[in-house]
Amino acid sequence: MGLRKTPAALVAFGTAAALAIAGCSSTSSPSSGGSSSTSSSAPAQLTVWRMGASVPSQVSWMNNVVTQFHKDFPQYANTKVNVVWVPWTVRTTDWNNALASGKNAPDITELGNTDTPTEASLGVLTNVSSYVNSWSAKSGLVSGMLANDVQNGDVYAVPWFGGVRGVWYRTDQFTKAGITSPPTTWAQLVTDAQKLQQTFPGTYGIDAITDDTNAFASFLWGAGGQIATQSNGTWTANLTSAADEAAIKYYVSLYSTYHLSPSKYIGQTELGNVGSTSGGANTDFGLGKLDLYIDGPWASATMPANSADKANWASFPIPSENGPNTAPVFAGGSDLAIFKTSKYTQADWDLISVMDNTANSTSFANLQGFFPPYTAELTSGPYKTEKFMSGFATAAENSQVSPLNAKNWPTADTGKYFIIPSHRVRGQRSAADGAEFGHRELALRV
Repeated sequence: MGLRKTPAALVAFGTAAALAIAGCSSTSSPSSGGSSSTSSSAPAQLTVWRMGASVPSQVSWMNNVVTQFHKDFPQYANTKVNVVWVPWTVRTTDWNNALASGKNAPDITELGNTDTPTEASLGVLTNVSSYVNSWSAKSGLVSGMLANDVQNGDVYAVPWFGGVRGVWYRTDQFTKAGITSPPTTWAQLVTDAQKLQQTFPGTYGIDAITDDTNAFASFLWGAGGQIATQSNGTWTANLTSAADEAAIKYYVSLYSTYHLSPSKYIGQTELGNVGSTSGGANTDFGLGKLDLYIDGPWASATMPANSADKANWASFPIPSENGPNTAPVFAGGSDLAIFKTSKYTQADWDLISVMDNTANSTSFANLQGFFPPYTAELTSGPYKTEKFMSGFATAAENSQVSPLNAKNWPTADTGKYFIIPSHRVRGQRSAADGAEFGHRELALRV
């Protein structure tokens, strides 16, 4: 899925940066499968695998979608939609078991967008190109989100919702520090963080955490770099390119040169020490000890109950090296796909088209602090006028998966999302504590 899975976001993305939606089924494979009626008739039953927990708000949303499905497609008025909740932790095992055994398989499955390329390459998903290409909603999808679902020109899923990171700040602090607009370049980001740190003594200017590749990827992309590139079916790590080295040196400088980020963030995620669910940069921002915080809107659920000055929280996109365009952002989230063994692809697609229409995908995304996959929803309406969400909405217009379309990325990344801490260069030492903080070549095979 690609976002950091926190307790509340297990209502939302995973420590793959990690947010996701947790599950209520057992760790064994789900017990419900497709209908036995013939493919020429309306199916007696369609089974939908949803990832995560059957929390009341999501159950209610799904029930409303099923009602709409029966209304919009009266030919399926008697088709029962069976929803099975699958824990994120066993999803891959359950997909593989269902495909290998031919039993208890879903007709439709939700899957994390980082899962889609891999599962498509393994033959788990149905090619839905003909449905998507004739779908009236296709033209409105965020291109980077749909691109993740395409393998060799064929489409295997559609984006359902996504989430991106941006920079959190407080509008009243910007005003007091004399900052009139959010930064659009790296140099401006440093200058503004310095102003905030000087205006509010005892705070940290920005969090240069090391253990979250999905956040750091924006700096690589914002310099024109890549984590890895593909040539003739082989992926090669790119972290020694000039652009990637510029990004790494800049990110390190936030700590080692400008002293805007504390040494305690080295080896931490945004939630603190690896495995923690609080106590990190998120807590510092919530309590007013950190001026600029990089994370997604879902992190609201991880903030301390006694967070300060919440009415003035706002966001802006992560800047690119030289502006004026924003840096590309990692888009975590979920897709919807038809399972390879389903006999009812037309009915499956008709249900997906209801689940993923603009209104329903938007309402579902709003339940979790994410975004629908439609550009128009990101460029107008409440996302652009609400000060906290507007920066994330702008960032989401320029999103991709990292590395874009790498079918083995989940295997290569292993869910840890650490670039800097595992790949350090000797010689860059802080005057404060002499900690090593840098990088060397990433031996990434994807």
